[in-house]
Amino acid sequence: MSIKFKISLWFSSMLLVILCFFSFIIYFIMSEVLYTDAENQLKTDAIQACSIIEAEGEESYFNSPFKLLVPSAYLILYDTKGNSSSLSNAATQIIKIPLAANSIRKVKIDESLWILYDEPIKADEKIIGWVRVSRSLMPIIENLNKFKLILFISIPVYILISIIGGQFLAKRALHPIDSITKTARAIGQGNINQRLKLPKVKDEVGRLAETFDEMLDKIEAAFKKERQFTTDASHELRTPITIISAHAEDALGTDNKKDYKEALEIIYKESQKMSVMISQLLLLSKSDEGKYHLEIEDIDLELIIDEIIGEMKKSAKANNIKLYFSGEDGLVIRADQTLITRLFINIINNAVKFSKKGGFVKVRIAADSDKNFAKILIEDNGIGIPKEDIENIFNRFYQVDKSRNDKGTGLGLAIAKWIVDIHKGTINIESELGKGTKFYINLPLKKK
Repeated sequence: MSIKFKISLWFSSMLLVILCFFSFIIYFIMSEVLYTDAENQLKTDAIQACSIIEAEGEESYFNSPFKLLVPSAYLILYDTKGNSSSLSNAATQIIKIPLAANSIRKVKIDESLWILYDEPIKADEKIIGWVRVSRSLMPIIENLNKFKLILFISIPVYILISIIGGQFLAKRALHPIDSITKTARAIGQGNINQRLKLPKVKDEVGRLAETFDEMLDKIEAAFKKERQFTTDASHELRTPITIISAHAEDALGTDNKKDYKEALEIIYKESQKMSVMISQLLLLSKSDEGKYHLEIEDIDLELIIDEIIGEMKKSAKANNIKLYFSGEDGLVIRADQTLITRLFINIINNAVKFSKKGGFVKVRIAADSDKNFAKILIEDNGIGIPKEDIENIFNRFYQVDKSRNDKGTGLGLAIAKWIVDIHKGTINIESELGKGTKFYINLPLKKK
């Protein structure tokens, strides 16, 4: 069964139960009210009848026609011996029923239901006779039967209307679900550009449709990013493999030891580059899958950055670049030392690679005014980055055309951004082409 049919079925079933329950309650209340009203009216008729009876000795009689006072009621007058007289055409069966003081009784006469009430007539505290008032209950029964018939007819009509209305409402309510199904099927066939584009309605289905479109946007962006990543990775890995294959082929075709050595040196260099790239790709893969386990510990920023700069001074000096480090001591962060070390190595090494001959790289650290974050500035006066490339600089394999020259894999800054993000920090960049670049990094300080 479809959801639409199930909703209609459940709705109709619940409505049927509710209608039957309330119909029973209403019928019961109405019957009780009608019967009680008839009994009260019978007592009133008896009291009214007694008020127009006159007595002479032990005889009593009506002093006015009772039919004018109590219409539709049968009135019977009894003396103390049980003899009766009546102003109305009361049935013989009613007259013969034994007397019972102040008691309302229901009796069946000729397939009809009647109610009786006997009121004693007193004179000087002595009973001198009886008044019996009787009414037929058939008008009430007929009215209740009509009401019952109306209920039996109206309930199926209401159920039929509810089924039709339920189908209509369910169809309208589930229309976005059908759209989601069709869109999902189209996406499954490769058309990832599909969107629901339903009117924005602030209900559960509207929020579902909006969330579905947002999810599709993210999936499409992820697919594009994945395709770009695969293309870039293939390109970056193809280059060193091609170089290695070419030099290996050249080496196999020569007997010159010098050529052998040069070929092996190039092969070694390219294999090392591939090893670094694969290592970085594995790290980014773990980050994407959320499988990287952080080893959190207390890290003194001044000590770790000073150590990194000390290790990089030799390579910087070879390129005639000066490294400077200054900052506030005692700044401790809670972080993964391996990742933080890689973060600063990537950025400082990147600054050294793309600095001008005779240039500089400056590193400064300080706490912010609220002592919540350590602020790290890494500045160089290198070749800079074009303004249009800055927003893409942290993308994987992204390299500015003027700075390629086989100086890196294009993954270092992407890894740096991930390391900062996973430590709940921020990283920003300012750069001017031909004048240099500044990296601003904020990392949370350890709370004292």
